[in-house]
Amino acid sequence: MAKSFSYLHLLMFFIIVLLSLVMPCYGADPSPLQDYCIADLSSDIYLNGYPCKNPDNVTADDFFYEGFINDTRGFDADGSKASGAHVDYFPAVNTLGVSMIQIQLLKGGVAAPHTHPRATEMLLLMKGKVIAGFITTDNILFYKTMTPKMLVVIPQALVHFVYNVGEGMALLYAGYNSQQPATQYMAHALFNSTPTVPDAVLSRSFRVNDSIVELIKSSLSVPLFPEIMSNTSSGSVRLK
Repeated sequence: MAKSFSYLHLLMFFIIVLLSLVMPCYGADPSPLQDYCIADLSSDIYLNGYPCKNPDNVTADDFFYEGFINDTRGFDADGSKASGAHVDYFPAVNTLGVSMIQIQLLKGGVAAPHTHPRATEMLLLMKGKVIAGFITTDNILFYKTMTPKMLVVIPQALVHFVYNVGEGMALLYAGYNSQQPATQYMAHALFNSTPTVPDAVLSRSFRVNDSIVELIKSSLSVPLFPEIMSNTSSGSVRLK
């Protein structure tokens, strides 16, 4: 009986190990099925991602991105400027499960509280001094003052922020384990949605009167990134 019992436990152990090897990982985008799949952004086909560009039309230029170098746009109302190297602007990352964003913050500028619902973020400070932090689902804040070459990892979908406390501009690079992590800013999601969230919901939730809610809504009526934002078919926001 003891041998049979041990054999049963051993068999169960190997079954669990085998299942852990063959079950798909849901922590990032699905693994690619070919060397590359340059996104065909002009396609009318709707699927989870983008269809591939004809391989016969792929060149070396498809795999290089100069958007960070050529970003000449102005800063937004929060003193922040972001340039995205996700699939909508760097089609080569299609199906590869990676993307990156360059973030610049003026003195006192802030990357306001937001989430990336589809990705974990690793944030690298290259220049300046910032406070970065994220909030857990237990409402615990983890934050720290960052100096150049420091990294912080932000778990998927958690609310986080970056605040420039240095004397000059701060420069950061964020990497993601998704070709399109998506970004949702808390203030704009709640106070500048289309259609708007009813005032009664917001006033009761934030313990303020309707006049305060209307004041906040009016102050957020100007787009966060004027003239450089557009909506994708999935409802996510992307930089032009």
